[in-house]
Amino acid sequence: MVTLKDEISSQENMEQWMSQLGHPENPISNKGVLVRLQPQFVSCDFEKRENCIAFEALPWEQNPGGTLHGGIIITCFDVAFGLTCHYYAKQHQITTVNLTTTFLKPVFLGDVVEYRVRITHLGRTLVSMMAEGHVNRKGKDVLIGTATATFMKLDKTFDHPI
Repeated sequence: MVTLKDEISSQENMEQWMSQLGHPENPISNKGVLVRLQPQFVSCDFEKRENCIAFEALPWEQNPGGTLHGGIIITCFDVAFGLTCHYYAKQHQITTVNLTTTFLKPVFLGDVVEYRVRITHLGRTLVSMMAEGHVNRKGKDVLIGTATATFMKLDKTFDHPI
């Protein structure tokens, strides 16, 4: 397992760390909501501070109308933001300060939504980000929603490598 260390930050290291999302020994994704959501690493750009995480719309995530529940979409944005922020915060724990979401199109069962995150400000304690959710429908890239968020890097660190 690749773990986060303050002295190691590179494109290769970011790709290696993000690629471990589904690993059963990964302390970030082996419990809680991430086990249910099953995030998949798509791509990242260390220099541009960008990251793309995908989630498939699963049956348990549907609302009564048969589309993806809005709360699940928000949760996926939050997870994509959080994973991106975690890489740059290293061993520090983080928390969501605010998250604003705009819903543009419905997400259907089986859709794979790519959440494309970009850090717009990386400070000592606050990290601001924006993201877009995209699905591929019949060869067309469809924007399903946008979000902005601010996360806080806490003084508290993990007691185990992440």
